Amino acid sequence: MRNRHYTQVDWRKYLIPKNDFVKRFLDENGDAVFNQIYLNIDNAINDNKTSLAFVVHTNAHSIVVIEKKDFIDVLNECTKWFVSKENYEKCLDIEKIKNKYFSKNVKKTKRKKELKLI
Repeated sequence: MRNRHYTQVDWRKYLIPKNDFVKRFLDENGDAVFNQIYLNIDNAINDNKTSLAFVVHTNAHSIVVIEKKDFIDVLNECTKWFVSKENYEKCLDIEKIKNKYFSKNVKKTKRKKELKLI
C-alpha cells in the first residue's frame, strides 16, 4: 500500500463556494458534508478537542482543518446551507449545539453587566 501525503487547507476553501468546482461539489454532496461537519464539531467540543480535521473527498489530497476558534463560524455556515435547502430540522439541531456550547459565555457576560447596573 502506498502512503498518501495530504496538504492542510483552511475550511473556507471547501465549505464556502467561491469557484465552480466547490459549488458543484457542494451541490452534489453538501447535505452529507455539512451534516457530518456539525455532528463532528459537536463531538470535538464534547471531547475538548482543539481542532477537527477531515478529508472532504476521497480523490482530494487535502485535509480540511477547522480550529476550535472557528467552530461557531462553521456551524453558522452549516445553518446557512440547511436554510438554503429548507431543512429546518437540521437548523434546529445546529442551534441546539450552538446554545449548548456557546451561549453560556453570553449569559455570564449579560449577568455581570446586569449586576453592575443594580
